[in-house]
Amino acid sequence: MKRPLLLASLCIVIIVAVGLETAERAQGRFDNGAGELTASEPLLVTGQIYQKEEQTIYLKSVALANESIMIQPAEDRILLNAISANHSIGNLICETDMEPELPLGCWVTVQGEFIPCSHASNPGEFDGAIYYRTLGIGGKLREATVLAQGEAYWPLGEWLYQCKRAWKGRLYQIFPEKEAAVMSALLLGDKSEIDSEMKALYKRNGILHIFSISSLHITIIGMGIYQFLRKVGIHRLPSAAAGSILLLLYGCMTGFSVSAYRAIGMYLIRMLGEVTGRTYDMMTALGVMAAIMVVQNPYCLQSGGFLLSFASVLGIGVIYPAFKPEKMRSMGKHHEKGIWRLREWCKQGCHKLKEAAAAGVSITLTTLPVQLYLYYEIPIYAIFLNLLVIPLLKPMMISGIMTLLPGLGRLRFIAQSILICYEILCGCFNRFPMHTWNPGCPDIWQIVVYYTLLSTAAALRYREKKKEKCCDGIHINFGNSTEYGWHRKITIRMESGNKKAVFHKIQHVKEGNNNKEVYNKKRKTRITYLSVAIICLSILVFDMRLQNRESAVFLDVGQGDCILVQTASGQTYLFDCGSSSRKGVGKYILIPYLKYQGIHTIDAVFLSHPDEDHINGALELLESGWREGIDVKQVLLPAIEEKAREEQFGKLRQGVKEASQQGDEVLVGYLAANDTWKCDNTVFTCLHPEAGYRGEHSNEYSECIYIEFPEWTLLLTGDVEGRGEEALLEALAARGIEEITVLKAAHHGSRNSSSEAFLRQVSPRLTVISSGRKNRYGHPHQEMMERVEETKSYVMLTAEEGAITVTFRNGNLQVKSVWP
Repeated sequence: MKRPLLLASLCIVIIVAVGLETAERAQGRFDNGAGELTASEPLLVTGQIYQKEEQTIYLKSVALANESIMIQPAEDRILLNAISANHSIGNLICETDMEPELPLGCWVTVQGEFIPCSHASNPGEFDGAIYYRTLGIGGKLREATVLAQGEAYWPLGEWLYQCKRAWKGRLYQIFPEKEAAVMSALLLGDKSEIDSEMKALYKRNGILHIFSISSLHITIIGMGIYQFLRKVGIHRLPSAAAGSILLLLYGCMTGFSVSAYRAIGMYLIRMLGEVTGRTYDMMTALGVMAAIMVVQNPYCLQSGGFLLSFASVLGIGVIYPAFKPEKMRSMGKHHEKGIWRLREWCKQGCHKLKEAAAAGVSITLTTLPVQLYLYYEIPIYAIFLNLLVIPLLKPMMISGIMTLLPGLGRLRFIAQSILICYEILCGCFNRFPMHTWNPGCPDIWQIVVYYTLLSTAAALRYREKKKEKCCDGIHINFGNSTEYGWHRKITIRMESGNKKAVFHKIQHVKEGNNNKEVYNKKRKTRITYLSVAIICLSILVFDMRLQNRESAVFLDVGQGDCILVQTASGQTYLFDCGSSSRKGVGKYILIPYLKYQGIHTIDAVFLSHPDEDHINGALELLESGWREGIDVKQVLLPAIEEKAREEQFGKLRQGVKEASQQGDEVLVGYLAANDTWKCDNTVFTCLHPEAGYRGEHSNEYSECIYIEFPEWTLLLTGDVEGRGEEALLEALAARGIEEITVLKAAHHGSRNSSSEAFLRQVSPRLTVISSGRKNRYGHPHQEMMERVEETKSYVMLTAEEGAITVTFRNGNLQVKSVWP
């Protein structure tokens, strides 16, 4: 059996993955109550500091305490009189007001406000609970106060931390602030101070990976030390030990990220092979490290860093050999002088460029499903940009390391120039048309089909290469022409295991009898074209979508409203988007959801009224949506009296004007009662307000839209109440609208909305209430809930269910929530 260790490692990974999935399904419902906690009782914990940053310490071996504390000098460890064994929160992040001077390894008792990590309540939203769970972290302590500490600590760990701190300070002395933050991330693994705009620019162009501690660091540090010691005559064992110890210290200093853990582990396996005289196999080492990491922490299988790091190496180990360019043949002795040497250099440069391009394409192809699953989009030109970025990364790192040495600070201009070059390149590539491909989050079947087709293309290439493998090199010398044709001498080198054989063969070829060579060349070309066609087909799989169906999605934005409606003919409409309890709902909830669904165009944004909890997310969309590849065509506002429009909608109109200056023009229109439009078989009707409506309060003139899908109906009511609800009720009665399918309850379930007469008129089968968890208004009010229950309507709250998606399929209303 070939690679038995790799096979065993893969079995371990599969077993752990199946076990994790089974446990997740058995666990059932997420604890969704943690997302909007604003206050909690002071929590007393004890733990050991294993990592720290400015104004933040990380605790492990955390125990919850209820009463007093004391320190036992014999073990120098904090003991608790009362420990709650019923709570398991994992490691903790403690945020303090001042920079902690506590040494690493020290046991401390801390009191603060506990904030658990929250799960994402919307598709596409960042899931903090899963992310921190992969790091073993169960929550945060805000405004933490250290009540007691032990004396023992980790001297080596504290020394490494102080070295990191001193080197970071030197970087900030030598480089400008923005460049110093990048160099600190690149060399020391500290990404906390990277400029947000630069980070976003690098991410949009697909070069954010340069901030990660990866194989390049291992090559420069570990392999550099090992090869240098070997060249000066030191034995393998001390050379390998020196490089390994240095890398382990470097990993401890930088925090052992997933990519660093994987790279350092593979380096140690390679050094073990060097010392024992065994052959190093990259794929076996990769499998062993994957097995070790998932056994230590099964949740790392849900980590994007883990998946991308291992998929990248898998691309180099599996896909790249299949598409790697053939070895370049030497031009002979002629290249040693004059123009021949220049031609040889050019040929070698082109060959290395081809190899780099093939490696980049292999990594991109292998990680493509992972990137789409995590980020829903991929920069199209990232492959070409990385051909320029990666070669400059090594000199930038070396010059950065050199600047840390006394007297070599002037070398900063090398790294600084490269960073400026990066920024210029990203700016140029960012202006290219069709910069980003956003097909949305792929389904499992798409990922399976993609990898199946990619494996087929690689297998075809491997099969073709296998036919040529027996002849490693062929040198042909033509003799003189004879009456029979040409004679040629073929030198063939064959390898089988550790045995090599060289023999010569005189082959006689008659004139015009080279059909076999021509056939082989054509066959090779056909295989190449077929492989490329299969790869293109596999990529197009991600753009395949099942038949569009009408849907309404009520996003969980906390105390606010955000509804996205899609028609079967492909139109997308946004009804309100804002929140008074969650910040950045446009940036962190709406835009990620649009990317998750692969939506690039909003045909119209309907803003019911100008309250912040209905418009601030829409303003964020207008401000930055064009930069994210999302086009907004028009904004429709309620057609109140002309005099009040400027006063009520001035902020909105200014936001639309600024968005039009930065991207495509966004039209502004006004919607009044009886305005109707049709999208294929779906009819939209505005029921309120009347044109020129005058209201004392903005809630009264909230836009109310009635949507008639072919098989079900939806009524969106904004925050309408009082006189506005009375006018809406009259419009419903005049049009004979009753027994609707889905109702979006007005004003987040306020007692002053959704009167008994109104609910009796519409008799909804499903009522959706959008409000924040534990909001200060007490929404939804009990009085309103009792009125809805009397109509026997099924009630769903975004505060309890997360985002709610409503569709109609096979004659049944189907409702899906994020938290089932």
